This record gives sequence, C-alpha cells and structure tokens, in this order.
Amino acid sequence: MTGGRFETIVIGDGIAGWAAAAVLARRGQAVALLGRAQGLPPVGEYLPPEGVAALAALGLDGVLRSAGHRPSRGTVSIWGSDAPLRRDVLMQPGGRAFCVDRRALEADLRRMAGEAGAVAQTLSVPPVVTGGAGAWQLDLRGAGRAPLTARFLIDATGRAAWLARALQARVTRCDDLTALALFWSGAPTEDAALRSKSLPDGWCYAAPLSGERLVTVFLTPAAVLPRGAAARRALALERISESRLAGGLCAGARPEGFRAMAAGSQVTEPSCGPGWAAIGDAAMAFDPLASAGMTKALLDIRETVGDRALAPDALAERRRDRFAAYLAELSDVYAAEQRFGGPFWTPRQSS
Repeated sequence: MTGGRFETIVIGDGIAGWAAAAVLARRGQAVALLGRAQGLPPVGEYLPPEGVAALAALGLDGVLRSAGHRPSRGTVSIWGSDAPLRRDVLMQPGGRAFCVDRRALEADLRRMAGEAGAVAQTLSVPPVVTGGAGAWQLDLRGAGRAPLTARFLIDATGRAAWLARALQARVTRCDDLTALALFWSGAPTEDAALRSKSLPDGWCYAAPLSGERLVTVFLTPAAVLPRGAAARRALALERISESRLAGGLCAGARPEGFRAMAAGSQVTEPSCGPGWAAIGDAAMAFDPLASAGMTKALLDIRETVGDRALAPDALAERRRDRFAAYLAELSDVYAAEQRFGGPFWTPRQSS
C-alpha cells in the first residue's frame, strides 16, 4: 500500500477489525485495514449462541467450520454454592456455541477480507489523522508512503481506543480487573464446556481448545498483584490449581505461555461521530464474566456499517443503553456469590 483513496479505513487488526473489513469489502466498498504486528496470543475464547447468530447475520459464520474451533455444549460454573451448575446451549435459542481459536478466527476473517478486495498495511507507529467526515487523511509516517484518504474511519484498536482518543474521546475505566492467562498444550478433554469458578480473591475460567490445547485465566484486581511477570505467573498457576473445575484439566499438561492484560469494564465517550465510529472494545469493554466481548463487537459492526446501521445519535443512545444494561446484569451476577467478602467481592456485591 503506497497511498490511495478508500471509502472506509479500519484501524486495528483483531477480530472486530477484520470482520468489519470483510463485511464492507464484500459489499463492494474500497476498504483498507491498518494494523500492528501481532505479539502475544489474544484471549477470549468462548462464542455463545448470540455470537454465532451475530456472525451468521454478517454472513461470516463460515469461519466456524475451521478445525481450530470446538463446538461447546455450554458452560459449567461453581458460583454462589459448592455445586457445579451446567448451562446447556442446546436449550437456548440458536443452540450452538464454540470455544474458538482466536488466532485461527482472525486468520480466517483476514483471508475473507482479502479475497473480497480489502487491502492491509502493518504499521510500526500510529498514523497521523487529519480532516473530518467525508475527507479524512491518514499520514502513515513512513518513508515513501503517500497519505491515505477515506470517507469513514473505524476504530477497532481494542481497549486502547487509539483513534477515538485521537479524536478527543474519553475512556472511562470502571475497575482495575486484570486477567492472568496461561496457555497449555497436552490437555485432552472430551467436554469443551467453558468452566468457571469463584475464588476468595477473584475468579477463574478454563476454555478447552482443539489439538489438546487449553487456556486458563485467573482474574483479580491489579492493585493486589505482585510485581513482575514471574510472580504473577506463579500466582495464576496457584489459583488455577486450586480450582476444582479448571485445575483438573491441567494435570499432565504443559504450560507454554503467559500474559497479563486489563480485563475490567470501560466505556468510550463519544464512541462515534460524523464520519467515524469505534467498534468492539474500543467502544466499550466488558468484564470476561459476561462472555460477550466478541458478540458485542459483531453487533457493533452490524449497527455501524451493516444492515442495521444507525445514525450517530441513535448509535450513541443504543450503546449507552447497552452499557447500562450490562453493568446492571454484571452486578447481579457478582451479587449471587455471597460466600466471600474482602476487597474483591464486597465492592462488586454492592455495586
């Protein structure tokens, strides 16, 4: 890519960005996607029936045929009592859920977007954005790179909300929940249910993937974490081993990677305006307890540039309502766990 004119430029190359690019390119738009080299593995593996339906509504559900994604019958949780509770998706509308391989899903969406004509560029530094609705200009700040122009911009940069911030939007973080993720190999399991369990100082979940791979995540506030990656990894291993649901899956498995990342609730305001919109976590980010991150991103695409696209004012109102409803539901779920108190649980049980 050495410059050019596009109808839409997407900034961010995660699932939200590639899905948006694929949808727009398939509709015949001239689309460019600007991303950064991927580093650590992405986290967020469970796609509930609502997410499967959202993919289908965008015409992208073919990506779920990949061998990297495991059909899941639902979830199993120990929350509020010592008895495991299973929720079977076969009894829910849609009746399909998956534990997905995020890297494989992104690769398939990238392939779909490319086959439809979307062009991509990997950047080492963010572009300089000038202009406005209908006449944006992006300076890629690289030797020999001509500026790009577009009528519409999409921020798919995740929690960083880079474009929205550059356009003077404000990101408000509601809490400092942090995810400590461990990646495993050699963890065979016949049941691909998403497993979760509350713990005295947080909660954890485990998602079995294809190829005897597994992701386990311990979630707790950043304020209580020890310093250094080694100490945080050790804490995650300890908490996962204490979990009846997740710990058993790791027996004999090999830990192959670790990362820590923000996982709390946050909202960007405004998250859209004339000629631009944020989608996915760049618009609002959910606690993983909601299991709704990918679903929300797909709904954002449909309401921003899809068949249910809304005007900026209506889209902003829809998002305010969605975030308020999410916070209310999240509070109810945390309040259902009354066996624990302390700095993690007490604020969440009473919010």
